[in-house]
Amino acid sequence: MNRRRLLSAAIGGLAVLPLGAATRASGETGAFIDVPTYAQQRNLSCEYAALTIATAAFGGWVSEYEFDGRVGWSPNPHWGFRGDINGWWGNTTDYGVYPEALVGPLAELGFVGEVHYAQGDMSVLQSHLDAGQPMLLWLALWGDLSFYEYAEDGTPYKLTPGYHVVVAYGYDETGVYVSDPAKGDYGFYDWDTFAWMWAVLDGMSLSVAPSW
Repeated sequence: MNRRRLLSAAIGGLAVLPLGAATRASGETGAFIDVPTYAQQRNLSCEYAALTIATAAFGGWVSEYEFDGRVGWSPNPHWGFRGDINGWWGNTTDYGVYPEALVGPLAELGFVGEVHYAQGDMSVLQSHLDAGQPMLLWLALWGDLSFYEYAEDGTPYKLTPGYHVVVAYGYDETGVYVSDPAKGDYGFYDWDTFAWMWAVLDGMSLSVAPSW
């Protein structure tokens, strides 16, 4: 089933939680941030919808459509959105975008985006959640089906069929808590399940914080 078309008939708006200080609980066993749920409006807009969720944690709201023109397009997803945002999920022709291309647009909108490749280091995720910063996570839902293509200048980039982006808003000793734009709902991954999905794209992630 096309995961990004889940609940497509129920196109969602922003379900906002009470927001104040971003971090509502933290301690030795974990931390949690108040973030909303939000259902992505197009088949392949999970990255932009995830930014809507993450920026809303700080009391604002940025439409996913704000990112279309700001990010732009490129065959290399590190440089821009690859393919048709209304295409079918799971393939690599109509695909998505990686965190590097989101940093500039976030800055234009008053936010700081920091790109991470955790390479299995869970402390990268935990430290940012401890600091009240939501994290966009690139997860390979189908496992490691990755392959490489090359830009015109010879730069290699990895493509992974079946990846998806969610927003981590909390963790504890049992696993990671996420706001999932495909479902417009909250979700949970135990640490082992999360680790193998995150590892496929080298722990690719983007922390989000306000610039003010």
